[in-house]
Amino acid sequence: MPDPTPDQLHAFAASLRTLSVLFARVAAEQSAAHGTFGKQELRALDVLGVRGPSRMGELAEHLGVGQSAVTPLVDRLVEAGTVRRRQSEADRRVWLVELTDDGEGVFQAESAAYERVAAAMLDPLTEADREALLGLLARVGEAVEAKV
Repeated sequence: MPDPTPDQLHAFAASLRTLSVLFARVAAEQSAAHGTFGKQELRALDVLGVRGPSRMGELAEHLGVGQSAVTPLVDRLVEAGTVRRRQSEADRRVWLVELTDDGEGVFQAESAAYERVAAAMLDPLTEADREALLGLLARVGEAVEAKV
């Protein structure tokens, strides 16, 4: 497959910046709606909502932080009642972090906010354009996951 041209890279990077601004607005909206949580706490709830129960190291990796930063973050979320720690049934030496019912409620509210943005983005597209876009994004996501 040929490498992208400089113009293609520039155009795609500009699109990513635009999306980043949109998603930063969603994160700010959710931080305001759930005033006790900062962006990092909401991001952790989002990761757990999407991926399910996770080891602390996995959560740290998905948040892009070190183990020493994720422990106090999880402590705050446990204290807020949105996550709990539990031993893995497969390996009793391993502790998992998972959403509580309250955490699931915050995750669902956050998901609804992202879906409102997604609906606005998809609205001007035809059905065929939507399918093409979703197919392309899935391919890009798979390629990025394979390299990470």
